[in-house]
Amino acid sequence: MNIKAPIHQWQLSFEGEWPTSVAFLGDERRLAAGNRSGQIYVWELPENPPQPQAAGGKNSKNDRPPDFPPVRRLDGHTNGITHLRTTPDGRTLVSSSLDHTVRVWDVDAPATGEAEVVLDGKQRENQARRTSGRKRDEILNAPGTRVETVAATHVLEGHGGWVYGLDISADGKRLISGDDQCLSIVWDLASLEPVSSWHGYDRVWVRSVALAPDGKTAFTCEYAGRRSSFDVPAAQARLWNADDGTLKMDLLKIWTPDVNDRNRTDSYQYWQKWRKLLKRGLVCAAFSPDGTMLAVGQGGETDTGKVHLVDVDSGKILRTVSGHRYGVCDVKFSADGKYLLSSGRDTTVRICRVSDGEQVAVLGASRGGQFKDWVHAIAISPDQNTVAAADIAGMVHVWQWESSG
Repeated sequence: MNIKAPIHQWQLSFEGEWPTSVAFLGDERRLAAGNRSGQIYVWELPENPPQPQAAGGKNSKNDRPPDFPPVRRLDGHTNGITHLRTTPDGRTLVSSSLDHTVRVWDVDAPATGEAEVVLDGKQRENQARRTSGRKRDEILNAPGTRVETVAATHVLEGHGGWVYGLDISADGKRLISGDDQCLSIVWDLASLEPVSSWHGYDRVWVRSVALAPDGKTAFTCEYAGRRSSFDVPAAQARLWNADDGTLKMDLLKIWTPDVNDRNRTDSYQYWQKWRKLLKRGLVCAAFSPDGTMLAVGQGGETDTGKVHLVDVDSGKILRTVSGHRYGVCDVKFSADGKYLLSSGRDTTVRICRVSDGEQVAVLGASRGGQFKDWVHAIAISPDQNTVAAADIAGMVHVWQWESSG
C-alpha cells in the first residue's frame, strides 16, 4: 500500500437502516454494502468520477464527493447484515446475518428480477423543506433507482442464533462463522460443508472471528458484557485448530497469568481484571497476511478503543496501537502487512504503521460523538489503492490514494 494524499472520491447514499458492512468485488470500482435491514446493494463505479457536488460555492469546504446509484440488490436475508467477505478472485461474496444464516452469492450471476429503490430519502426530505407545494411533492415522489435483483446461490444454515462473526481465509478455501449461542463453524468453501465446529460457554456469544491465511488456525472472542451478572462466564479470546476444533491457545491466560483457573469463570473477576484488555469485547479481528500476527479491536461504549497486535506463536501482545474514542468497529491489514487500518465510533478510519504503531493517516473526521455516525466497517481494494467505509449515517465512503503519476 502506497499511502499518499487521500482523495475522498465517492460518497454513496445508502439511507434507511444503517450500513454495517462493505466489500470490494474483484477491483476498486465494484463494491457491495449491506445494512441492518438485510439489504445488500452492489455498485459499479465509473473509472473517472465527476467533480464534487458543490454545497457552498466553488471550492467550498462543504463540497461533498459525488454520489452514484447501485446497479444490483442481493435479495434473501430477512434481518441485519453483520459482515460481507469476498474470495480472493472476487467472484464469490459471502454474507452473515442476524437471520441466523450465512449466504453465498455468485457476483456475476444473471439477474432474476428488477426493482425500484430509494436510497436518498433524507436528502430528499432536506431539499423538500426548502420548497413547498407541487415542487415539494415532486422532490419527495421522484422515481427511485432501477436495480437488478439477484438471489443467493447457497444458504448455510448451521446456526441457530444471530451470526455475529464471519471471515474467509486468504487462500479462499475456508470460511468461519460464529453466533450469539457461542457456536463457531469452519466451512469448506468448495463443498460448503462444515469442517469443524465448537461451542464456547453458555450465555455468552461470539463477537468476532478470524481465520489465518492458510485456514488452519481460527480466532474467536466470546463476550457477554453484563458486569452485574456474577454467574455469567467470563469473556474468552482463544486460538483454535480449524481442522478439528481443538483449542490451541487461551490468550487471556497468557495476558493475565496472575488470574487462577477458578476465577476465570467468574464474570466479576473478568470485569475487574480484563476490562483494560478487552473493554466491551474484542469486536473485530484480522490475521496479518503472513499469519504471524493477529489484530484485535476493543469495542463498545468505552473511553478509547485500541487495537492489540498479538504474536500468534507466543500469544503475547506485541504492541497496542491506534485509538478510536468510544470504541473500534473494524480492522484490516494492508496486503503487504506494513499497515493496519481501523475504523471506529469516532467516525474515522485510522492507518497505523505495524512496525512501530505510529499513526500515518486519518480518513474522515470526527462528527461529534459515539452515537453520531460510526464508521462500522472498512474494506481495501485488491490493488490496495482504494478504501471503502460503511458509515451508519447512511453513506458508503470511497477514498483513493493520490496517483504518483
